[in-house]
Amino acid sequence: MLGGRRALMVVPDRAPGAGRSRPWQALAWVLRNPPPVLLFRIPSRPLHTDHPMTRTLSAVRHRRLSQEMVDTYQRALTGGYFYAAAWLVVALYGGAFGFATLASVALLVVFLALATQRFVHRPLADGNEATLERWMRTHWGIVLLTTALWGGLFCWVTLDARFGDARVTGLLFTLGLCTAVAHAFSMRRGFAFAGIGLLCVPGLAMMLADPDQRANAWMCAVYLVYVVISLLRSYHEYQQRLDLDQELRTQRDLFSRQSRIDPLTELANRRQFSDALESACTRTLAGGPPLSLLLLDIDHFKQINDTHGHALGDACLVAVAERLVRHFDGATDLPARVGGEEFAVVLPQDLASATHHAERFRQDLVSQPVVVDGRPMRLTASIGVATFDPARHPDMDALY
Repeated sequence: MLGGRRALMVVPDRAPGAGRSRPWQALAWVLRNPPPVLLFRIPSRPLHTDHPMTRTLSAVRHRRLSQEMVDTYQRALTGGYFYAAAWLVVALYGGAFGFATLASVALLVVFLALATQRFVHRPLADGNEATLERWMRTHWGIVLLTTALWGGLFCWVTLDARFGDARVTGLLFTLGLCTAVAHAFSMRRGFAFAGIGLLCVPGLAMMLADPDQRANAWMCAVYLVYVVISLLRSYHEYQQRLDLDQELRTQRDLFSRQSRIDPLTELANRRQFSDALESACTRTLAGGPPLSLLLLDIDHFKQINDTHGHALGDACLVAVAERLVRHFDGATDLPARVGGEEFAVVLPQDLASATHHAERFRQDLVSQPVVVDGRPMRLTASIGVATFDPARHPDMDALY
């Protein structure tokens, strides 16, 4: 514990000067030579719900849950009709429509209704995590109700000798349906195991109790071991796919951010500034809100760099950027760094309001020196203000 926080430390895999180190030797070396480098600190208290990391994790969970919802719907689409087809084959060759007409027809109708319900219960276009979870439970309820119905049907076929050879047909269909559940619904192990259990465990227990069917029961039990292994493997493969998708999205978002954000000040860069200004001009031309542009240049910045060094000059740029963000904090305000010591602000305001805000910022910069490395630096800036006039300006270039 350091300063009330947990710390993650770098642990070498072999001691210096050694050949192939044993794990206990590496541990002993670490205990004798505690690493001084801290990669990052993990807060000992739970993160607040408004913390950026909490929001990021919540977005990741929401994205994964949305993908799981879509996958569950697509994988469940056609499976329900195979239950109806399987029962139709067993009932026809087992003569069930002759000795149990009403029950046979009712089972067929219910299977078809449940299969249709898989189509009707479509994925949500949007929703929070609780809503998505509720959708998942409902859809899994449809799937599990179907497996439970087949499980009861399988018990009937197993116990009723009137089905004759169709009992083996029912067993084979049951094993096939178990395999389908293991592969198609592996995204949630608990529900998948429940579905497989409902499909075959009651009937398997009855077969084990019947000496004439015990061999088939053991065959079924051995096959279920394979089904369980396949389910676990499919589950891990599905999670790895989600992890890979998330990693690719993260990399894409990172590259997108790097292409639009100035790395030093973390303001919008020239590319994002140009896109935002063009969009704002288009809205104004279409009768939208007024548009003003502020161009700001730090005075004598070259002298600051020459006198104090580039590191302090960069720190001044960061401090000015922070001031810009605090002053121009409207939802549609866009402060940007467009050059070395040059900044710009896109404002959805008329000329008078934009000039007022620019003057307030200039006076604040003069009256309150920025503090860089513990030393106050008095900075001044020259600010130009222009307003986009749709009657005179055909495009954004006319503002310059």
